[in-house]
Amino acid sequence: MWLARVAAAILGCVAIMTFADVFARYLLNSPFSFTIEITELAMGVIVFFGLGLVTHEDAHISVDVVTSRLRRRLRTAVAIVVNLAALAYLAVLAWRMWMQAFELLDLGDVTQILLLPYWPGAMAMAFGSAFLLTGVFLQLLRALTALTGAQSTLR
Repeated sequence: MWLARVAAAILGCVAIMTFADVFARYLLNSPFSFTIEITELAMGVIVFFGLGLVTHEDAHISVDVVTSRLRRRLRTAVAIVVNLAALAYLAVLAWRMWMQAFELLDLGDVTQILLLPYWPGAMAMAFGSAFLLTGVFLQLLRALTALTGAQSTLR
């Protein structure tokens, strides 16, 4: 749940900052120049922490119009295929995100106005992608366990 707490705290800060920016823009005619920079960095962290959390909790919204009509074993086999494909894709995504984060660290790129380094946000997003990857791996293990009929203690 700490992923949710961190994402919620960041989202709360972005909401307060956006409110203050709108207040400053329309009532004081003096908007903040840095709001977009911080929002961009924060949203990446919020999205990847949120994705990691809902994947681990298996709380994604899903449409099962087709799969709900399948027999249980076939539905489980489809889940295995889908999770294998997702695992392969997310493994590449997570790997590339880590590589990008280390590249940003080496380059020392910073934002234009506040001169904040990009690498901490990129590292946080890569960290969130690792939780997304492990969540899909656990879903794959649950599907494999369901297919074999063994009792699953994975949650």
